[in-house]
Amino acid sequence: MRLPLAALLLFASTAVAQTTGTAVTFTTTSTTSGTTVLTPKADCTTPVRFSWSRTGNLCTGGSLFFYVSRSSCGSEPTVTDLKLATISDTTASGTLSFTVQDVLAALATPTTCATQTSEISFNLCASAKTFASVYDVSCSSTFSSVGSPAFVVKFDPAPPSKPSIGQVIARDSALSVQVDGAETKSTVVVEVTALTTADGGSLPDEDAGVDAGEVVDAGEVVDAGSVAPEPVGPTLSFRKAAGEGNVVADGLINGVTYRVQAKIIDEAGNGSELSDAAEGTPVKSNGLFDAYVDAGGEERGGCAATGGGIAGGAVLAALGIWLSNRRKVS
Repeated sequence: MRLPLAALLLFASTAVAQTTGTAVTFTTTSTTSGTTVLTPKADCTTPVRFSWSRTGNLCTGGSLFFYVSRSSCGSEPTVTDLKLATISDTTASGTLSFTVQDVLAALATPTTCATQTSEISFNLCASAKTFASVYDVSCSSTFSSVGSPAFVVKFDPAPPSKPSIGQVIARDSALSVQVDGAETKSTVVVEVTALTTADGGSLPDEDAGVDAGEVVDAGEVVDAGSVAPEPVGPTLSFRKAAGEGNVVADGLINGVTYRVQAKIIDEAGNGSELSDAAEGTPVKSNGLFDAYVDAGGEERGGCAATGGGIAGGAVLAALGIWLSNRRKVS
């Protein structure tokens, strides 16, 4: 009996759909950059977790393998891969958990969190055999990668280099800090700690030749010991992505001297050493009108406020300098 064309097309589409087999979708709540899971040295023994869900069927007698490998996916796991799970039934979802330390120990030349000092990456794999043919649900001899997206776990054990502070610019109740040496995609963190009180006094170090706890008058010179002055306030942190300009530490007190240090946190979360310390003191900014008055302008406006001539030109020049300085403070 000849089958109608519609029946033939339905039978063919069913057979083709059968050959697609199983497909796995991965998701994770771990810190990622795209499909790369970034792991700093501090998290080497912290489990990385993935969830998976599956559609389609396994070929008859076949298995679905989950593993982590330095090689590309698409084969049965080898002795140097970290085997996570094997599915041979109709289980449609589950979770996978492993640590970077687990993967390092499975390498052909095993390493540990402490001895692995260079960056290394691993692939999360799901592999299964294909159907033997369009009309045969038994397994062929060929494995295929069936997991997506293609997640990579990258272990980055190296901290960024120690940064330096290029300059500290005084602002009204703030300091604008230029940090040099930041890597792309890193975060710049600036820490500021008050070293003097609002009246300009500071706590001396133990070698300064004065009693411990005694406040030194502003401008008084004490013995320059090797120990830095003790802070008189809490350490405040401010951060900004690398490449976004200076880090502005705001909410500070005018007239107080602050110790300023910086560090870099890379994309994986590794932190650098703190930079060498610099100092800065916020200063009150009088604003445009006060700058005008301070430069010799009249308190009240009017067409003759500057009086023209040399005096008026000096006032306008002073205002120009004030505006220029404001632009330079970023």
